[in-house]
Amino acid sequence: MRLLIPLTIVWLALLFALFVFTAPLADLLFLLFPMLLMVFFVTGSLLAIVAVVTAKRDWRRTAAVLGILALAGCLYASNVGFRWGRVVLFQIRKPTYVRQLAQAEKLGHVPDEFGCTDLGPPVIHGLYWQRGILDNYSVVVYDPSGRIAEINRMEDWDAIHANQLSDLFGGTYYKCQDMGGGWYICWFT
Repeated sequence: MRLLIPLTIVWLALLFALFVFTAPLADLLFLLFPMLLMVFFVTGSLLAIVAVVTAKRDWRRTAAVLGILALAGCLYASNVGFRWGRVVLFQIRKPTYVRQLAQAEKLGHVPDEFGCTDLGPPVIHGLYWQRGILDNYSVVVYDPSGRIAEINRMEDWDAIHANQLSDLFGGTYYKCQDMGGGWYICWFT
C-alpha cells in the first residue's frame, strides 16, 4: 500500500482544516457536526488497522503512519489542535472584526446581527464568533482596558461569578481565550 502515507497526510491536513473551521462548521452542520468528528475517528482507525496489518511488508511506513495518527490523537485529546485552530481562524476573520468594531464605535453599539454591547462602564463590544446552541454563545471581545483578562485569570468559580463581568452581554461567563493585543474569544451561557 504505497498510498498509505499520502492518505494519512491528506487525512491529517483535513483534520487541521477541521481544527481551524470548527466554529463555522458547527454553526453550519449543527447536529451533524459530531458525525463529522466520528468520520475522522473511523477513517483514522482504518488507516491504523491497514498500517498494522501491512507492518511486515514495511515497518517504516507503519511507524510513520502510526506516528502521524498518534500526533493527531494527542492534538485532538489535549484540545491543542482546537486552540491552535481558533487562533488561525481569528487571524483570518480579524479584518472583519476590526471593521465591525469601528462601526460599533461610531454607532455606540454593535448592530444585533453582528453581536452585542455591554454598556459598562467601560463600554465593551462583543462580536459573534459562534452563535451557539440555545442560550450558549461565544463572542470576540476587544478590551484594551484588560478587564476581560482580569476575570480570565481567576480560577475560583465563586470569585468569577461575584465579578460584575460574569454577566457580560446578558449571559454567564464560562471562559475566554486570549488572542493577543486586547482581543479575546469568550464563551457565555
